[in-house]
Amino acid sequence: MPGPPGKSGYTTRSSRDRAGEAFSLRLAGGGVLRAVLLAAALTLLASTVVYFTDLDERVLQWAVNAGSFVVLGAASFVTARRAGRHGLLYGTAIGAFYSAVTLVLGLLLFPPFMGLTAFLKRLGFSVLAGTCGGILGVNS
Repeated sequence: MPGPPGKSGYTTRSSRDRAGEAFSLRLAGGGVLRAVLLAAALTLLASTVVYFTDLDERVLQWAVNAGSFVVLGAASFVTARRAGRHGLLYGTAIGAFYSAVTLVLGLLLFPPFMGLTAFLKRLGFSVLAGTCGGILGVNS
């Protein structure tokens, strides 16, 4: 593509090229879906282990919380790596939307609300995990 008049060697980028660099809700939604599906699989696996062994059920809560952190990091990593840019933004969005999805699912399946403090902690850890995964995904 030719540059501006009188400026040889410069190329201009079209608005279509710049649009490809924008944040994609489709990619972020795919990351949230990936995280929810992986978390569900992890929950089923942990539940099966607790059911067939002598482990205490309190271990399940820790396993799911730690697993959610890892799952969010992995989903954000993959999404940001596919996008190749905006790792911080993708990770933050995936963490926040994951928290919102789990809140809605929790309210539908287990009606009493967990409490604002517990939700804000979960939101903070989810955003932290997503952000870490997104930054690492872009830089790998």
